[in-house]
Amino acid sequence: MINNLNIQQLREEFTSAEPFPHIVIDNFLSEEVLAQILAEFPEPDSEIFTWKSNDKNSIKLMCQDRKLIKELPIVDKVIDTLNSPTFLEELANITNMPTLYGDDKLAGGGLHQIKAGGFLQLHVDFNVADTLPDFYRRLNIILFLNEKWDSSWNGQLELWNKDCTECVVSVEPILNRAVIFDTQPSGDRLPWHGHPTPLTCPEGVTRKSLALYYYTKEPSASILSEKHRTLYK
Repeated sequence: MINNLNIQQLREEFTSAEPFPHIVIDNFLSEEVLAQILAEFPEPDSEIFTWKSNDKNSIKLMCQDRKLIKELPIVDKVIDTLNSPTFLEELANITNMPTLYGDDKLAGGGLHQIKAGGFLQLHVDFNVADTLPDFYRRLNIILFLNEKWDSSWNGQLELWNKDCTECVVSVEPILNRAVIFDTQPSGDRLPWHGHPTPLTCPEGVTRKSLALYYYTKEPSASILSEKHRTLYK
């Protein structure tokens, strides 16, 4: 399901990345699974998207209800794989983190879809989920599911410096590209990220992704290690 990962190479890339630890992995899923997940991904008017934001921080659609996602058997299987002990161990090796735990209830994660005009302001993620009150959020994985994406439509995942004054890395949300990043880097590095410029994609095109978050029992060494909600710029 997941193509083979070069753990050593990815560890080196993750550790040395700026403005905070992250990696970009292309061709993440096998072609067979990718085709199946694309066929299953719901249209934006689907009732599965029960969470809809439309405010100054974001305009987007989301489904984080695992019961609803179970109606999509391939998507559900991919989520199970990304939360499996095998993948969690690989992630811990890549990121040099303690034992990692997935969130089967997908708090804040799941299926995301953004139509023309949508955006997500720069932010630092919440670090404790209501579903896992005794754990600390440490990693995000975002898998992009966009065929023939045109960079002129915007939608790039932007990683900014700690003062939120400069975009250091811009990641195109292209098909089968996974981005994994540290949401609680050590010290005073604040992981500002988002896609703040509204999408200009044509009618019938949306920005699609699958997101999962990972936790440890130990808090990070970040200056934001105390419990906090999502912080927007």
